Parts: sequence; C-alpha cells; structure tokens
Amino acid sequence: MKRTEMLHQMCHSVLSQADIKAICKKRGLPGQAASSRSVLENLLVSDTGVAAVLGTLDPNEIACLHLLKAIDRPVDVAFFDRIYPAKNGRSLYGTFSQRYQGAFSKVKERLVRAGILIVALAPQSWQKKTNMERWRFSLPIEFVRHLPPLLESPKQHDGEGDWRREVARDKLKTAVGGSSGADTETDKLEIVNGELHMGGQPFRADRLLAWQKAGWKNELAQKKGDKQGESHTLLPAEAAVHILGGLDDGFWSDPDALAAPFRAFCGSKVDSRSVCESGWRWGCLARLEADGEIWYRLAPSPLADDVSPDHYLDVTADGTVTVDLDNVPFETLERLVTISDQRPGPGRRPVLLVTPNLIKIGRATDAVLALSMVQWLQANSPAFRQTLETLQRRRGKTIVHENLLIARIGDLSLKVAVEKALGDRTVTLGEDFIAFPYDAVGDVKRVVAKSGHVVKEVHQS
Repeated sequence: MKRTEMLHQMCHSVLSQADIKAICKKRGLPGQAASSRSVLENLLVSDTGVAAVLGTLDPNEIACLHLLKAIDRPVDVAFFDRIYPAKNGRSLYGTFSQRYQGAFSKVKERLVRAGILIVALAPQSWQKKTNMERWRFSLPIEFVRHLPPLLESPKQHDGEGDWRREVARDKLKTAVGGSSGADTETDKLEIVNGELHMGGQPFRADRLLAWQKAGWKNELAQKKGDKQGESHTLLPAEAAVHILGGLDDGFWSDPDALAAPFRAFCGSKVDSRSVCESGWRWGCLARLEADGEIWYRLAPSPLADDVSPDHYLDVTADGTVTVDLDNVPFETLERLVTISDQRPGPGRRPVLLVTPNLIKIGRATDAVLALSMVQWLQANSPAFRQTLETLQRRRGKTIVHENLLIARIGDLSLKVAVEKALGDRTVTLGEDFIAFPYDAVGDVKRVVAKSGHVVKEVHQS
C-alpha cells in the first residue's frame, strides 16, 4: 500500500473520534484537525509536535522506528512483538489474533494514538484474512529527520583504536602461500591462468570483505536467539554493522548501549558484548579502551585508495613489479588485476609479481588509466611504460585480426542457426553482424545453403 492511501484510509475510516482527540492532544494539533478529518489528513504528517512526542518514547521504541526507516515499507503487527512481547510469552499455537492482540493494543496506544505511525487495512486477498492479519503500519518519511539518535550517549575518542587488519590480509595471502586449510570453493583464493581469482571468479574487493563478514555471522550462528527466518529480522552481525555504521567520525559506542537496538533489529535479546568481541576478532569492528570501558565502532575500510603506490609497489633489479599484499588497498588490487597478469613471488614474502597485459590494458577505462597506481607503473616499470605507450599509439584505432571474417545476417532465424552451428567461435558485433574465424567460413556457407539463402561476399583491400 502507498503511504498516501494509508494516510487517507486512516484519517477517514480507521480512526475513531477518541483516537483523533488523543492524536491532536499528543501532537498539539489545532482544533480544526479534531473537527475535520480532511484537515487532520493534511496536518498529521506536518512537523508539529513530532519531536516532542518522539522524546517521550523509550529506547526500544526508538530503535524500532529506526528499523522501520531502514525497511522503508509497511509492516504488519507481528513486527512489533519484538518491543511489545506478551507478558507470559507468546503462544505459537494460538490464532494470529490471539498471538498479537497485546502487541496491537500497545502499538496503537503508544505510536498510533501519539500520531507517529500511520495505520490502515491492507486489501483483502484471495486467501481470506482477519483484520488483525491485514493491519499495516508505516512511518511517515517526513518524521525520519526528527528521530532521536539510535545509540544513546556515544563518546568521542581520538585514534582509530585496535582493529585486526590482518584477518583479511592473511586470507588474501593464501593466494601466494597455499591454502589456509579452511577454504571452500566459494572463497578460495588462487591464481588461475595468470589471474588472481576468488571463488572461481576474478578477484574483487567486495568478495573478500563479504567473506570476512560471513565468518563473523557464522561464528554467531549457533548463538541462541537468532531469528533469521522471521520477517524484517537481521542477524546480530548484520545489525551491528547497521547500528554502528550510524556513528559520526570519532565516536564510539559502549556495547551495553546496543542492547535496545539489537532487540529491535534482531527480534530478541542479544548478548551485545559477545557480538562486538566476535566482530573485533574477525576484523570487522575496531575497539578502544577508555574511561575504564571498551568501546566499539566499525573498523576503517581497507578499500579506499588513499595509500601512495610507493607503499605497496616495487620494481626489482630485473625490472619485475612486485605488489606487497600486506599493504595494497583492496580496491587498488582489484583494478591492478584488470590490467596485468599475476603470479606468486618467490620466497616467504607475501607478494604478487605482475606483468602488463596489453589486451586487458586496452579494455581499461580512462578512469582506471588515470589512477596514481597506473601512473607509478608507467614512471617506474619499463615493461608497463612500453605497453602503455603502445596503447596510446593504437588508442582510438580499429584493429581487425587478419584471420577474422565479419558477416551481416538480416534474417534472425538464419543468424541463430549460424551461431548455433559455430558455438563459441562467433562473437556478436551488433544487431545484424557477427564475427568468426576464417577457417569457419565453410561451416557458415553450409548453414546458409541449407537454409535456402545465398552468400554474398565483399572484399576490401
């Protein structure tokens, strides 16, 4: 349902006169809103009284509203069971209405009659549902900027703290130092045909970070309280990234302050200290000791290319370029893989040896070629300098292989038949054109003749 439709239904059909009076009183809306439902519809999403009402909510409710902001779509009443659980526990065997009647009463009293949430009945589906199952709740987008901070009393401390940057680095170095002993097909790092791969695909920085976060999630997977199968519920590691990601630069959070946000985002009570400590072990969080407490925030990103190439690139006496895997930014390594061939360096040092690949460099974008890393290679490596100069001479020119033929096929069925007959020996160049090797011309002519068409040859000197 669209929020405008929900708002109209709420003001004109759902709310009783007593509900309207309660909303106007809590929000401080003018008397016209209490006497005219059309006026109420216009004023309900105004700024009037929103900040004051939000200031009366408890941390669990504030965290729940932040999650609604992140979800950005209507939710059903079951969503609020995380902050308004039944006093004696929720029965899993009662009807939907029996299970969530308590949560519905609380959300109506605390959030709907306070003028903070919009509520409406979703359209009836082919599968008949009760009203309790059809209720939908939404946070007006206009209220988002008034939300109190998700974390209470974060503290500002100097420094990056202590974070285990070696976790991802050690994984990366398995590409040149053998298996880590725990590799799977999806996260194995290896050099295949002169190219660094991870999980069978060309190396990408985000895949390495995804492996790191997956390790954190898996370590917590056996913890009690995870409800990953429930709607709008995050795993503790995912919730921690979202919550701590909202901290301003230089600010840190006490793990106890994460309790309410975790309950909202994870749907149950979470041991925030063990979650944060696990995140630190996996290098995803940084920690800092100050004021007799341990504070956490997200670890600095290893992606940004803000390191001088002198810190991770070197040229040996014989002109070979080495890449120091202990220091190269991950995004820089990803781009380096796209313009070079790689092989493991000899000895114990975790280095890659890279050589220029003209074809790869020819496919690189202008943005990649303008990187400081490429400029360094051109200035310091004779091999890369020669290759880049060759590229400059040929850039903008069309180079056609002398043993390559191009066919224009206007008939779609014939084009499909030719491509099927040649398999991977064809390359589509445009809507009507394909390219294929010279030695396949006989196969093309046979398919054309069999289809009742005629080959017309054009020769250009």
